[in-house]
Amino acid sequence: MEANAYQVPQRGPQEVPELTTVRILPTPAEQAELTIIRGLAKVMDEAVTLPNTNLKVGLDALLGLLPVVGDVGSAAIGAYILRAATRLGVPSVVIAQMLLNLLIDAVLGMVPIFGDYLDVLYKANVKNVALVERAIENRRTAAASSWLKLIGTFTAFALIVGGGIVGTVFVVKWLWNAM
Repeated sequence: MEANAYQVPQRGPQEVPELTTVRILPTPAEQAELTIIRGLAKVMDEAVTLPNTNLKVGLDALLGLLPVVGDVGSAAIGAYILRAATRLGVPSVVIAQMLLNLLIDAVLGMVPIFGDYLDVLYKANVKNVALVERAIENRRTAAASSWLKLIGTFTAFALIVGGGIVGTVFVVKWLWNAM
């Protein structure tokens, strides 16, 4: 049977155009800012790989050894990365997640003796730069997908800090009663 000249041919599944996501590329100014904060994060968190390990250590760990000055210096670098994120137009929820990363980093750094080791493992600056890069690459979906992650991270952080406070109170109370 021949097809009618006026009949529109049926399109098969192989002929349906695929849906693609459009990536909005960063401008040269945004790319320059991203390069700067990538470099800062690398220097602060992953400058040197320790021999015979895969553990990377940066200036943040060394600054953490200085009681007050080191923490202020690390916080200043973290604040610069936050400022760069706002200049790049990162959504507020991602900024809040970055602040939470810096808060967790600061609290971990306060732990006596083990704080600097935990600080080396957490790498807040590298995490924050990754958040900025994801937000820049996926400008439309960055805010929506970050809310759940922010709430989960904050809840876990609050439970850990709350558990630490409650545990400390119980230990102090137990020691007080033991005397």
